[in-house]
Amino acid sequence: MHFFIDVLLPLPLPKPFTYWVTEEEYQFLRPGFRVGVPFGKSKMYTGIVYRKHEVAPQTYEPKTIAVILEEYPVVTEQQIRLWEWMAQYYLCSMGSVLKAALPSALLLTSETLIRKNGEVAVIEDTLSDEEFLVYEALDEKTLTVDEIRKIVDRQHIFPLIQSLLEKEVIESYQELKEKFKPKRVRYVQIAEDYRAEEALAGLFDVLSKAPRQSALLLGIYSAQSELDQWTKVTPLLKQTGSTSSALKTLLDKGFLVESFFEEDRIPYVASMHKSEIELSPAQHEAFEALEEQFINQDVVLLEGVTSSGKTEVYFDLMEQVLQQEKQVLYLLPEISLTSQMIHRLQDRFGSKVVVYHSKFSIHERVEVWNNIINKQEKAQIILGARSSVFLPFKDLGLIIVDEEHESSFKQFDPAPRYHARDTAIVLGKLQGAKVLLGSATPAIETRFNVERKKYGYAQLTSRFGGISMPKIRCIDLKEAHRKKQMKGFFSQELIDAIKNVLAEKKQVILFQNRRGYAPVMECFSCGHIPQCTNCDVTLTYHQYNQQLRCHYCGYHIAKPAACSACGSNTLNVKGMGTQQIEEQVNELFPESQVARMDWDSTRGKRSFDNIIESFTLGDVQILVGTQMLTKGLDFKNVALVGVLNADPLLNFPEFRAHERSFQMLSQVAGRSGRSKEQGNVLIQTFTPEHPVLLQVIKNDYETLFATQLKERREYQYPPFYRLIRITLKAKDYHQVDQASQWLVNALNLTLQGSVLGPVDPPIARVRNLYHKQLLVKFIDNSSRNKVKAIVVSSLKSFEAIGAYRSIRVAVDVDPQ
Repeated sequence: MHFFIDVLLPLPLPKPFTYWVTEEEYQFLRPGFRVGVPFGKSKMYTGIVYRKHEVAPQTYEPKTIAVILEEYPVVTEQQIRLWEWMAQYYLCSMGSVLKAALPSALLLTSETLIRKNGEVAVIEDTLSDEEFLVYEALDEKTLTVDEIRKIVDRQHIFPLIQSLLEKEVIESYQELKEKFKPKRVRYVQIAEDYRAEEALAGLFDVLSKAPRQSALLLGIYSAQSELDQWTKVTPLLKQTGSTSSALKTLLDKGFLVESFFEEDRIPYVASMHKSEIELSPAQHEAFEALEEQFINQDVVLLEGVTSSGKTEVYFDLMEQVLQQEKQVLYLLPEISLTSQMIHRLQDRFGSKVVVYHSKFSIHERVEVWNNIINKQEKAQIILGARSSVFLPFKDLGLIIVDEEHESSFKQFDPAPRYHARDTAIVLGKLQGAKVLLGSATPAIETRFNVERKKYGYAQLTSRFGGISMPKIRCIDLKEAHRKKQMKGFFSQELIDAIKNVLAEKKQVILFQNRRGYAPVMECFSCGHIPQCTNCDVTLTYHQYNQQLRCHYCGYHIAKPAACSACGSNTLNVKGMGTQQIEEQVNELFPESQVARMDWDSTRGKRSFDNIIESFTLGDVQILVGTQMLTKGLDFKNVALVGVLNADPLLNFPEFRAHERSFQMLSQVAGRSGRSKEQGNVLIQTFTPEHPVLLQVIKNDYETLFATQLKERREYQYPPFYRLIRITLKAKDYHQVDQASQWLVNALNLTLQGSVLGPVDPPIARVRNLYHKQLLVKFIDNSSRNKVKAIVVSSLKSFEAIGAYRSIRVAVDVDPQ
């Protein structure tokens, strides 16, 4: 009898691959184990056992696995079920889901190693100088390709390696390389023979003429109440001012002993034991409504105005779940939000809280993964961004999706192009967990599901503590320009409002949803605007480093002194980005500290935290930023929010533009007046009579919802219709144009009238690849699976055409 396992590989393959295993391995392994397997001619990959069986594949001879990497599964069976759903729903391979799900440190790939060929007698005279250097270095050990590169001190070494292989001097082989290494910390303690009082006193006498050694001994003695306790070396050396050589002498003489202990890279903070905030009557009513809704519904929406205290309601629900010894997943749309929230969670729940997001190192992510799968007490509440849905929960009781309307929950590239909110709902179903969606401005689809009784519903209609909603007004930029009441991009009314707020020792937030200094640099003589050489976009000017930069591919050039088209030096910038707003604020208010929060200023691991901390402590009075500012941040001293120009939001060519504008403007307005006094919001616009702006001023979500439903039903958009966007990319425009037309024709054979396009997207070339898009629209009913099957079948036929094999295809289900 033969035994086989199917293994998922982190590659976009249509199905798992089958491998032969021994009977002992077959009995030991089960789905979720990590194994090293050969794939292709010589490559080794880490795969996940998908299933085991006794049926040999019919089309190829199965290979044997190379190694079992752990003694227990690192992936749960519920995770594998979630991966199956994601692959089926988002029309991608399970290998793509696997690659997105596992921390990269767990996805080992093989490394090429070089060793001497011991079976061949080498005539050294036949070797070149470089070949002899490598041959000599291989006397002691095997070498990696990078190590050989350093030995011969040149970049291109593959011809050299190939020559040595042909001369049979060396041989190459593949070996899996473990990326994750536990953090091992060095500790010392006084040796057992010297812990008695008399022996210790004698030791101090012996070291009386060695002050650095004596200082180390005294440091250990002072730090520990018991002499058999361990002392961490790094802080010991720092506190005593001693040296590593002095420590080595004490160890060599046997006065001290050392050991290494594994520690978490992520600090776990003990609870501050702060008293629980007593819920207001409105919050208590919402809490009871949620409990009642969860009796019959697995998914419930909590709609609460900004600063209504939704978070405190979340905390009380989490407390209930923890008492049942279950885990909680708390999803936030942006990493920036975790900074404030982690402190609030740790104050209440202490070391039960752990954070997981992409700014963590590969080692930190593996530590969190291991703590969760082993259900450690220090990882009962998981706070994270969208990728947290992939973690190996063992007993999940509650999922909270805060700011559920945010488009940041959607993954754009690469596959799987999943929505974390929708995936969380499926995860909750698989785990038997309740799902709570929270927002002041729910997504139209979410609120529609409430209307259809698919989701439960609870409300918080007033701000916590009786605080008034902010007063919102529009400033007519047409009038301000006509009356010459503008300074740069600031109206005099906004400038005066900022002055008044600063005089009262309050803070200001200024919102401009465009990073960089200016979107366009134009020649006044000929009108030429510098373009990216790789993409169909203009270059954005960044003043801080005097560069024109493409935000799509990273291409950049130094700021030109003259026009590249006509040679004129009459260059000027047009439009505004956050860098220019920051510069103008510094000119208008030189006495105030200004900070900027956008993608450019928050690239570092601690950069979000540093900006938020400075603003919270009052070191910064004016904060300029992009949409990062709109997402749930809580600043108590902000009295004014200024929107520099609302019109680009309102006029964006996309069917969700009005919904997104309302959400973004309402959310940024909600940062104002979150303490006792009413806040103010000033929105600069050329269209103050725009219906969406009037809805924002009145906080009228109901009218927006009704209007959007009416328009989307009429024009066949979600939530009444489903969308699948297919993007084709190729270096040759004519090839991608022809291929996209072929695909549209193929789809229309069975989906007549349901396929729109092909069209050039707004940016038709990115990274030297031309793009063509088509859109499949279909009614949201039982035909969904049928339509997806047709799309998959058509794409398989497309990929079988030789002329189209170089074309990249991206499928986006439910595009945002």
